[in-house]
Formats: sequence, structure tokens, C-alpha cells
Amino acid sequence: MIRKNEITRQKLFDGDEQECLKEIFEIENQKIKLIDFYNSPLRDLKKEIDGESFDTIVRESEFNVRSSFIEKYLSKEGLEIHYLKKNDMIYLFSYGEFQPGRYILFFEGIYHYIP
Repeated sequence: MIRKNEITRQKLFDGDEQECLKEIFEIENQKIKLIDFYNSPLRDLKKEIDGESFDTIVRESEFNVRSSFIEKYLSKEGLEIHYLKKNDMIYLFSYGEFQPGRYILFFEGIYHYIP
């Protein structure tokens, strides 16, 4: 079972990637850094939760899927979606190069997952 926490989507960072790597973001009393989720694209979450819950996340968050050689889930800005799973909470972020040399990080939301 999965349930979305009612938290507003917000921009966490806009600037140089090296600066973003140094930042520590506090979300719901959790300290999170870019390296905590950078290598966790949303497609990998399929291996950790059931298919119905995964589909619910994609549908409710209105992520777009680009199926090419490697499946990617994208935000409305076209940034790739990443996740961080801590205990029974799934934190979702979109991150990427928005313009040459300009990186943007959005906090997309939190889901409470109970297997």
C-alpha cells in the first residue's frame, strides 16, 4: 500500500552543479544531499516496491515516461526523476541540467510505503 504525503512541490536548487553537491537539504526533519539519490533513477524503484504502488506514484505525480534504450521518468520541466528510500518513506526529486551549466533540483514529494 502506498500513500502520498500532502507536501507542496518546491525548487530546492538552481545554479552550478558543484554548488549543489555541497548543499544539505532538510526535508521533513531529514538531512538529504544530492549524492544520496543521484544514482537512483525512478525506474530502479520498480525492483523495491510492488508494481501497483509504482504505477500509483507515476500517475499521481504526473511524471512522463520516455522509453528508449533506457527507460526514464521525467518531470514537467523534462528533468529526470530520482528517489531516496528511507525506512518506509520514498522521497522523490527531479534533477538535471536545465540550461547549459544551470542545474535545477526540485523536491517532488513523499510517499509512505507499507509492503
